[in-house]
Amino acid sequence: MPTFITRLATVCAVGGLTLGLATPALAQTDDTDEGRDPSARCQTQIERRLGDLATAQSRVAGVEALTDAHEATINAIIDATEAGLADQSVAIAEASDRETLATLCAEIATEFRVYLVVLPQTHLTVGADRVDQAVERGEALIARLDEAIAAADAAGADIAAAQALRDEAAAHLAAAEATVDGVGDTVLTVTPASWNDGDGAAVIEASRTAVRSAHGEITAGIEDGRDAVEAIRAALDAVAT
Repeated sequence: MPTFITRLATVCAVGGLTLGLATPALAQTDDTDEGRDPSARCQTQIERRLGDLATAQSRVAGVEALTDAHEATINAIIDATEAGLADQSVAIAEASDRETLATLCAEIATEFRVYLVVLPQTHLTVGADRVDQAVERGEALIARLDEAIAAADAAGADIAAAQALRDEAAAHLAAAEATVDGVGDTVLTVTPASWNDGDGAAVIEASRTAVRSAHGEITAGIEDGRDAVEAIRAALDAVAT
């Protein structure tokens, strides 16, 4: 019985969803040293974003739960963003007047939206896929819980409480799965342009809410599964005495 609880907690652990919820600090502030060339400040903004994108892409490569389709889409988005920022860097270096430079520097945020779109949609897609993985593994372990309940019933134990808790755990898993259904596909359609129009922000916020809600359902499912095991143990002890 303890093995069941240990494995359920491991595969559905709250910590396993962290990447889908957390985003890096919004590093949108410029280097404001007055003595520096404005062009250099803009290049620093680009370098910061390129570094954060590379880190995100490296982390994505190690996420087992991420589907192949989602990973390919994320990589394509990051690659395109990196290429665009590289071109922006060249344009900034070649800017011949302050007005052009100011426009190009402003576009680093508005045309690429690394911190408001690309990184959040990456983290949220990973988070949604991790929920799906947790649900799949949780369902397999609930099947083992069913076996334990059946064995306890055969031994003459009162399994009503354990069965009710098992059903609640299954319901939480189903709710988690339903909550993130389509989240990855939807959030990956957001672009800097759709964010600027206002629609993209709503999609990302809804996706964030969905992943957080699913996170809570998984947590509740773990607790119910743990309680179900304890209920089986108590029922068997009652029979033995």
